[in-house]
Amino acid sequence: MNDPLKRLTTKRGSQLPQSKLNEEKVARILRKAERRQELKAEIDTLSSAAIAKAEGVHVRTIERIIKGYGWTHVH
Repeated sequence: MNDPLKRLTTKRGSQLPQSKLNEEKVARILRKAERRQELKAEIDTLSSAAIAKAEGVHVRTIERIIKGYGWTHVH
């Protein structure tokens, strides 16, 4: 087989003696990073500004509710 760059025979990942990770751990890291991105996107929809826009009120109204300055009878 023609492999001038030796890509098929070069050691990679856990095959390297100095490697502290293996393929399973790297896959787990990648899944966690993907989940982190999903959570970041969800957090953007939960900001006071986003909630205010969705509810049609001013952002200060949302902040006052969160701080307990209004609507204190609702839990």
